[in-house]
Amino acid sequence: MTLNEYTEAANAIYMEQQSITQELTKLALSARALPTELEFLSLMSRQWGLVQQMASLNTQLMLGIIVTPKK
Repeated sequence: MTLNEYTEAANAIYMEQQSITQELTKLALSARALPTELEFLSLMSRQWGLVQQMASLNTQLMLGIIVTPKK
């Protein structure tokens, strides 16, 4: 994985997190940001998926740094 590929993927994850944040804000303002709300649970599941993607992305980047031979 190149640094440019990492940056693009990280930016896509960041944009998705921004979207989730906006949706959570709307729920909070309408007093529906509760663990019993299905929409809230869905947003939290999406967020957890993004955390996992970021962890995987960081691992791939580190492996790329370690495995790539120095010139």
